Formats: sequence, C-alpha cells, structure tokens
Amino acid sequence: MPRTTRIARALSTALVFALFPALAAAADFLPLAVGNFWEYRGVNGSHQVETITGFTVVRGRVVAVKSYAEGVDAGLQNYWLLDTDGSVLLAGFRGQTGSPSWAYEPPIRILPVPPTLGPQPVQHITIHDVDTDGIVNSFDIRIDVLADSILAVPAGSFHAFGAGQISPLPGPTAAAIARRALDGRSLGSSPRLVSDIFPTEWYSEGVGVVQYQAADVMQLVAHGRPTPVATSSWGALKRLYR
Repeated sequence: MPRTTRIARALSTALVFALFPALAAAADFLPLAVGNFWEYRGVNGSHQVETITGFTVVRGRVVAVKSYAEGVDAGLQNYWLLDTDGSVLLAGFRGQTGSPSWAYEPPIRILPVPPTLGPQPVQHITIHDVDTDGIVNSFDIRIDVLADSILAVPAGSFHAFGAGQISPLPGPTAAAIARRALDGRSLGSSPRLVSDIFPTEWYSEGVGVVQYQAADVMQLVAHGRPTPVATSSWGALKRLYR
C-alpha cells in the first residue's frame, strides 16, 4: 500500500474518532423509530402506554404513527415527524370512533430545536379532514418554550424543556373539541384556558416526552427503544417520498 494512501486512511480514522463524541451526543427530542414506547402514570392514578407502531403518509409527508393503548385515549393515533433541524412537528391525529380526525397544514411546530426559552413565531395552520382532505377550519397559534429545568418523574430526573400553547383554537369547531389537545388527547372535564400559561409537554433530548398534561398529569415511568434496524428503515422510508 502506498505511503500516501496509508497516511490518508490514518487521518480519516482519526477524524472519525475525533468527531464520534459530538455525533453520539446528538439525539432526537422525539425518537420516532418503530417500537419506541413510553409508559406513563398519572398523578391521580391513570395509566398510558404510547408506542410508535408504524408509518403512514399524511398530505404527502411520511409521518410516524404514535398509538395509545389505555384509558380515555385508547385507540387514538397521532402523527409526528421531525423537521430538517430536528424540531418536533405534529401532522395531525386520528381520533376514536365518533371523534374528529385532522391533518394540519403545515404541521404544527410543537418544539423548536434547539429549544430556546421565550416566545416563538405565530403559526397559521389549516385543518384538513384526514380522510377527505376537505378544509375544516384555520387558526393562528403560538407555542412557546416556557421552561428549561431538571424534571423529576418516576422514571428518573431529566433535563427537559416545557412547551405550552399560548393561543387557543378559535370558533365553533374548536368549541366542539374544547376538551381535546392539538394531538387529539382528552383533556378531561377541565380544558386549559388561554390565561393558564404553563408548560403542557416536557421534552428531554434522546428520550421524548417525560411529562404531559391530559385528563391527568402523566409522568414517565419507563421507556424503551427498538434495535438500530428499525431506525434504518425509518430513514429509508422517508427517502422514498423526497
């Protein structure tokens, strides 16, 4: 092997090892590989298991399907993807029988990445029916990053960013689902009012949501990940739609 080739290979190897810590440190704020799951327990005793069960296409975008297994949200599916910068985007949800199923255009930016404390831009969103693609309504919304702290939940202590909705859904369509969150989750009998400005979802890098406000305050008990093969499949599937 020529000496110049050996030197080039040695330098390449050194560069890989030099960059490895930085590459390894990067992680998604909502891991979307099939098989990822999160188990939650409510402070009032409710229980929920959420799992990435597959992928589908919503308004031309490949999205991950998060499925809910228990309680008032059993059977709910909501649709997630990550922007090119890693920001967490909500593309819509499919409600249980008799509930609305909506797609958002563009997808709602739930958490900017990197998260920055403070006000975020107002987003103008059009609601489409998932099945017919007909326009249901449109609204403006602002979701701010309201907290950056160490959050203690049953699964442990996590560095987490709390995001909260500042602007509510307007009009009669919103009134019909006033007890549902943007992702279709039930908020129980006491929906949050616009004056109640506090974080409703807490995201931790590499883990996902460690606490959220629904009909109960749900806190992470356990979470798990699939094998790396599933991650590769996610990347391959996304490339088919670019």
